[in-house]
Amino acid sequence: MYPVQDAESRLRIDRFLQYWDTVVDAYYTYLCASNESSAKLGKQEFSESLVKLEEYLVGDGDYCLGNTFSIAECIAAPWVQRFFVTLPYFRGADFGSDVLPEQCKEVAKWMDAVRKRPSVIASACPDDEMLAAARKYYVSFVSPGAPGVL
Repeated sequence: MYPVQDAESRLRIDRFLQYWDTVVDAYYTYLCASNESSAKLGKQEFSESLVKLEEYLVGDGDYCLGNTFSIAECIAAPWVQRFFVTLPYFRGADFGSDVLPEQCKEVAKWMDAVRKRPSVIASACPDDEMLAAARKYYVSFVSPGAPGVL
């Protein structure tokens, strides 16, 4: 999972994970918006963070380290799941078509591979539990047109 013997791979994972915190923070800015104008700003910030994430995923293969599923994917997988479950429900936004910028081909490929990974599927939080937790701890506003309920 973590390439202890390979300094270049360690650096690649460390840089990815360091930036991943920015992506997660931007996601929460969008998810936790208290009104529609702050949701629009949060969506823009989140989308911009995904454009920058593209820089950390260039190369061969589907994962951060090419064809090797790594600790980067293990840490990011629950968040990727949240993006696809909570945003349609509370913000009425399809993550793949409304939030993820079209130019983010590597991010889209990476997220698709992460979501399809058998170990990620087997360890996924049930959608209803994820939505209940978001409702309880984070969401105080549902965007107009979204199916979510507080």
